[in-house]
Amino acid sequence: MRVSFVTGVSRGLGAALLDELFAAGDRVVGIGRSFTDEQRALPADRVLLREADLARPETLPEQAELSELLAGAESARLIHNAAVVTPIGAVGDLSATELATAVTVNLTAPMVLTNAFLGALPATTPATILFISSGAAHRIVDGWATYGATKRGGEEFFQAVAAQVAGRPVRVANANPGVMDTDMQAAIRAAASGDHWFPDQARFLDLHARGELPDPAQVARRLLDEHG
Repeated sequence: MRVSFVTGVSRGLGAALLDELFAAGDRVVGIGRSFTDEQRALPADRVLLREADLARPETLPEQAELSELLAGAESARLIHNAAVVTPIGAVGDLSATELATAVTVNLTAPMVLTNAFLGALPATTPATILFISSGAAHRIVDGWATYGATKRGGEEFFQAVAAQVAGRPVRVANANPGVMDTDMQAAIRAAASGDHWFPDQARFLDLHARGELPDPAQVARRLLDEHG
C-alpha cells in the first residue's frame, strides 16, 4: 500500500486531495490543525488525522514517528498543500505577526517536514514529494510580497532536494495549481474589498464574479495525474 501524507486537509485543495487519495486506495495521513466530521468518520485503518499547527513546526511529526507510519509501505507520497496568503498589503504596513506566521507555515514547515520524511524514508522505497506552489513565485503580484517570496523560496528548496535525491527512487516536484474556488480565494476577495494595498484586486474579484474558479476536486485530480 502507498502511504500519502498531506498537509492542510480540512478544506479546499487539501480536502479534495485527501478524498482522491482515499478513493485511490492509499493510506492517508492528514496533517493540520482541524478536520471535518466527514474526515473523522473515515476508517482509521485507512486515514490517520494527525493534529499539528504548521505555525509551530515543533508540533509536526518527527522522523521516528514517520518511520513507524512508513513501515511496510510499498511507496510513499508527501504533499505540502497548507499555506496562507495573508498578510496582503504594502511592505511597511504589514502585521509583523502575520508576516512571521506566513513564512513559518508556507516555508519553514515544509522544510522541516521534508527533512523528517527523507530521514525516515527507507532508501529503496519509491516516493514523491510535491510542493504546491503558485504563479506568484515567478511574477510580482503587488501586495503579495510575503506569499510570493515564501513560494519562491519553497521552490528553490525543493529544487535543491531534487538534485540531492537524484540517485534514489524519489521524485520531487513543484506544482502550480492555478486559481480555484477555495477559502484562500475568499480571503483574497475580502482583502480586495478592503483597504489593503492590492492593485491586482480586480482580477480576483472578476474571476469569482464570472464563475471562472475551478472546483478543487478537478485541480486535485489533475495534480495527482500529473505527478503520480
